[in-house]
Amino acid sequence: MTDRSTHTAANTAKTVENPQNIGQVSAAETILEATPLLGEPAANAVNNDPMRDWDGYAWYRKPSIFWLLPPYWLYSTAGGVVAVPRLNIILDLICREYFSERNSPGAQFIPLEIGGGDDEQCQIPEVHARTSTFILALGLLAGGIAALTAPRLGSISDRNGRRGLMAISSLGFLIAEITTILAAKYPDYFDVRILLLGSVVDGICGSFMLGMALANSYGADCTSPKHRATAFGALQGCLFLGSATGPIFGGLLVEKTGNILSPFYAALVAHTIYILYTLFILPESLSERRMRHARSKHAAERRLRGDDSAASNKHWANPKNLLEPLTILCPTAPGTTTRLRINMMLLAAIDFTLFGVGMGGMTVIIMYAERQFHWRNLESSIYLSVINSTRVTILLVVLPILVTYVRRNRTKAEHHKGSDKLDVALIRFAIVVEALGYFCYSIAPNGTIFTLAGVSTAFGGVGSPTIQSSLTKHIPSDKTGQLLGAMALLHSIARVVSPTIFNLVYAATVGSVPQTVFICLASAFSGAFVCSWFIKTGLHWDEQKDDGHDA
Repeated sequence: MTDRSTHTAANTAKTVENPQNIGQVSAAETILEATPLLGEPAANAVNNDPMRDWDGYAWYRKPSIFWLLPPYWLYSTAGGVVAVPRLNIILDLICREYFSERNSPGAQFIPLEIGGGDDEQCQIPEVHARTSTFILALGLLAGGIAALTAPRLGSISDRNGRRGLMAISSLGFLIAEITTILAAKYPDYFDVRILLLGSVVDGICGSFMLGMALANSYGADCTSPKHRATAFGALQGCLFLGSATGPIFGGLLVEKTGNILSPFYAALVAHTIYILYTLFILPESLSERRMRHARSKHAAERRLRGDDSAASNKHWANPKNLLEPLTILCPTAPGTTTRLRINMMLLAAIDFTLFGVGMGGMTVIIMYAERQFHWRNLESSIYLSVINSTRVTILLVVLPILVTYVRRNRTKAEHHKGSDKLDVALIRFAIVVEALGYFCYSIAPNGTIFTLAGVSTAFGGVGSPTIQSSLTKHIPSDKTGQLLGAMALLHSIARVVSPTIFNLVYAATVGSVPQTVFICLASAFSGAFVCSWFIKTGLHWDEQKDDGHDA
């Protein structure tokens, strides 16, 4: 406590000696709030060293990405545990409804076990088409609502901290799992459509797009630009490690207990632990100085726009303003250029494609394999584990070694200046291997080749963390949450648009040429590959400049 008080007093003394210190909140600062508060070189120095504010604090009060990695793995494992059981529960509930509607005195219908996934009578095109459409509705609800909430919550986290909102994003998952349990355990009392309510709550809480954005924001807060791609890769690695271990753990739980709902109970426990951890143990990544600075800057921007609180809330709630958070991807403030804006929009478009194809193909891949190769819970879980284990290896082992080796001789200033050649090369590589993998899905004659095609797509896992790391190097560090909130909005839109297209394609062709959907998925990468050739390296939003000049 004494160390912290001494540190605070020292900071106060420095504030008096240096009137330009951005940590000072005074009348003079209020007058100057209309100008960029990070315009001074000293300010940039502080922002490029995110841990300076934590000097003098005890180790357990200092933020670090290592505080987040274990619980983030638990968070993603909770999703992986229920991935296959949830799909099979929905399939069986839809199947039950389908045959109940068509049941007649002379018809033969064998009562099925909810979530078993082994009922041949449910592996028919009509049931698969209905299931695909229902899963589409779940995604539309959660993604559409999250498109409204995630960007605003991401921006709020810049001013009030990351931890509370990380807990909220997990709370949405927890409630969604409860609705699945109710539908599966009491199918005579709760219709399958209760899952739609879970999707609504999930969307209000920002869904997993907000959880990913906040985790990346946390990593960016306490990581230098030099190591940011590695940090994002580590977070993505934990995400896919959870997705790899989750299905195995879920399968073992079902095997051991004989209860299809046991993975959901485990997920409830995991989400509860994550919520409590983020609220009471995880150190906040934003110092009080940075949050205070972000709040004063936000207040100044609102005054310049003439917004009051009520008008601001009405403005945000208006669906016409849904895409407003994306303006951070096309900045026009002093220090920006036309070429910078093009770069950021190209990177965002590529990320939208990579994420959208991943979302659009997720359930279709499992449904196709279960019908085409007669996979069940076990085979589907093994497939997911193999794919995600490959992603983990790439993100936690290969990517850090590659980044460290290539960037070992660069200065700190070079690390914070937009995309570099390694970023661009990794993005192009990700696009090519993902496209190749989805094409191979369409021609795979058996489950083994199908899994190898999935391994190819797993190598494309380097794309998303590289793009998001690259985007954060285009902007001032105090806009990281706003930027990643905008990316969460794009992900929400992708979660709506892509499954809509690809689930409808699968529903329309599953009875004739079910491979059509994979050709469509592979074709989606062509535009992203073209965009990657127009990315320019070394561009950065420099707030020290009075105005922008086109480059």
